[in-house]
Amino acid sequence: MEDQECGVCYLHYSRIDRVPRTLHCNHTFCTPCLEAMGQHSSGLRTIRCPFCRQVTCVGQGLSLQEALFVNSQLWDNICEEQEEEEDEREQEKEKEGKNTNMQALPSSQAECQVPKHCGSKFRLPAFLKRMNLSSHPEERIVPTCNIQMMSWRRLSSEEII
Repeated sequence: MEDQECGVCYLHYSRIDRVPRTLHCNHTFCTPCLEAMGQHSSGLRTIRCPFCRQVTCVGQGLSLQEALFVNSQLWDNICEEQEEEEDEREQEKEKEGKNTNMQALPSSQAECQVPKHCGSKFRLPAFLKRMNLSSHPEERIVPTCNIQMMSWRRLSSEEII
């Protein structure tokens, strides 16, 4: 299984802003890093892979979202990891709730307490992960570039968020 973090910025992939996208050489990076690596020349955007140096061309007028595949293996694992982390966090909250005197605090303060070791990581609440953001158009998963044909599946609207 591949790493769950981008090989350029070393940040974990996400389904919102750090979507894992695959270059034609089959190396995967997050969308912001691919945007930063892209160079424009004569109407084409070219991205040179930092691992193997192979160049991927994105056609004129196409965005990276339209031209590059989402790495579906990594995409599927993002959800599993988020659910596991959330389950662990809920179990930790239950254990801490038994150990601390929560009745002494007003209910609004009791709900806002976060374990000290979780403060450094940002996690989406479960209700946000299940929300369907209809204001954002569904991303195209199939590229429009005909340089290399691959077999990929289209993500359903439930899998996007």
